[in-house]
Amino acid sequence: MRTEEAILEATLRLLATRGVLGTSLDLLAEEVGVAKSSILWHFGSKEELLLRVAERAFEAIARGPAQSILGLPTIEEREDATWRFYADTVRHRPELRRVVLYLIFESAEGRPELRARLQELYRGMRELFAEGLRGVIPHPERRRRLAAISVAALDGLFLQWLLDPESLDLEALHREMRGLAARARGRGKE
Repeated sequence: MRTEEAILEATLRLLATRGVLGTSLDLLAEEVGVAKSSILWHFGSKEELLLRVAERAFEAIARGPAQSILGLPTIEEREDATWRFYADTVRHRPELRRVVLYLIFESAEGRPELRARLQELYRGMRELFAEGLRGVIPHPERRRRLAAISVAALDGLFLQWLLDPESLDLEALHREMRGLAARARGRGKE
């Protein structure tokens, strides 16, 4: 396995067990069996490494589960599959979303290059959601707005789940989201 690949995989493992702040470059170097300078040579900084992990995860989702979801014949099936994927990720792989949120807050501290790449990542998420609405919502601008609302809602729910997972019934929320989506689709062609 290439060193860069080994570093990325070890980063995901450490993020899952230790979180963002508990994943130091020193610990990562020990985990992979390389010098810290090797990690810095490949990635330049911890933030760049975390961003590459997030980008890689998004690319894997876009190529795999997202394509399967987009291939489903009805919007209801796509909504259900999207929610199942989201709920599974929240419950079993929350580190993927935590990394992105951590990087968003870091980018607010005057890191324009980081901000630009995160904007691109979120643009890709919104495009996938908008694609899922094609054939149901005829107007491209409305699809983009609904996609932005969907991504924002899922981010907000994740933040609440991080703070108090016992207070959120993801299945009940799914039913509510389905009702909202059905009403949104049934409204006029704005």
